[in-house]
Amino acid sequence: MLAELLVQAQQHHDQGATLHILESFTPKIKASLRQVPADHREDLKQELYVKMIEVIQTFDSSELK
Repeated sequence: MLAELLVQAQQHHDQGATLHILESFTPKIKASLRQVPADHREDLKQELYVKMIEVIQTFDSSELK
Protein backbone atom coordinates (compact mmCIF):
# COMPACT_ATOMS: atom_id res chain seq x y z
CA MET A 1 0.00 0.00 0.00
CA LEU A 2 2.69 2.50 0.98
CA ALA A 3 4.79 1.48 -2.01
CA GLU A 4 1.85 2.11 -4.35
CA LEU A 5 1.29 5.54 -2.82
CA LEU A 6 4.98 6.34 -3.22
CA VAL A 7 4.86 5.46 -6.92
CA GLN A 8 1.70 7.54 -7.39
CA ALA A 9 3.25 10.49 -5.59
CA GLN A 10 6.40 10.36 -7.69
CA GLN A 11 5.26 9.39 -11.15
CA HIS A 12 1.87 11.08 -11.21
CA HIS A 13 2.70 14.00 -8.93
CA ASP A 14 -0.32 12.95 -6.88
CA GLN A 15 -0.55 15.35 -3.95
CA GLY A 16 -3.24 13.19 -2.39
CA ALA A 17 -0.87 10.23 -2.30
CA THR A 18 1.85 12.40 -0.76
CA LEU A 19 -0.59 13.64 1.86
CA HIS A 20 -1.68 10.08 2.65
CA ILE A 21 1.94 9.03 3.17
CA LEU A 22 2.54 11.99 5.48
CA GLU A 23 -0.63 11.25 7.44
CA SER A 24 0.41 7.63 7.92
CA PHE A 25 3.55 8.85 9.72
CA THR A 26 1.78 11.52 11.81
CA PRO A 27 1.28 9.35 14.94
CA LYS A 28 4.99 8.47 15.03
CA ILE A 29 5.99 12.08 14.46
CA LYS A 30 3.72 13.28 17.26
CA ALA A 31 5.11 10.64 19.62
CA SER A 32 8.68 11.58 18.76
CA LEU A 33 8.00 15.29 19.18
CA ARG A 34 7.00 14.71 22.80
CA GLN A 35 10.71 14.14 23.47
CA VAL A 36 11.52 17.67 22.25
CA PRO A 37 11.07 20.84 24.32
CA ALA A 38 7.64 22.35 23.62
CA ASP A 39 9.03 25.59 22.20
CA HIS A 40 10.86 23.67 19.43
CA ARG A 41 8.14 21.19 18.45
CA GLU A 42 6.34 23.18 15.78
CA ASP A 43 9.54 24.12 13.95
CA LEU A 44 10.84 20.57 14.10
CA LYS A 45 7.50 19.18 12.91
CA GLN A 46 7.61 21.46 9.88
CA GLU A 47 11.19 20.48 9.13
CA LEU A 48 10.30 16.79 9.38
CA TYR A 49 7.42 17.17 6.93
CA VAL A 50 9.59 19.13 4.49
CA LYS A 51 12.26 16.43 4.67
CA MET A 52 9.68 13.68 4.19
CA ILE A 53 8.34 15.40 1.07
CA GLU A 54 11.90 15.67 -0.27
CA VAL A 55 12.47 11.95 0.38
CA ILE A 56 9.15 11.01 -1.24
CA GLN A 57 10.12 12.95 -4.35
CA THR A 58 13.67 11.57 -4.61
CA PHE A 59 13.28 8.00 -3.37
CA ASP A 60 14.32 5.38 -5.94
CA SER A 61 11.05 3.51 -6.41
CA SER A 62 12.33 1.46 -9.37
CA GLU A 63 12.95 -1.55 -7.13
CA LEU A 64 9.45 -1.45 -5.67
CA LYS A 65 7.71 -2.62 -8.83
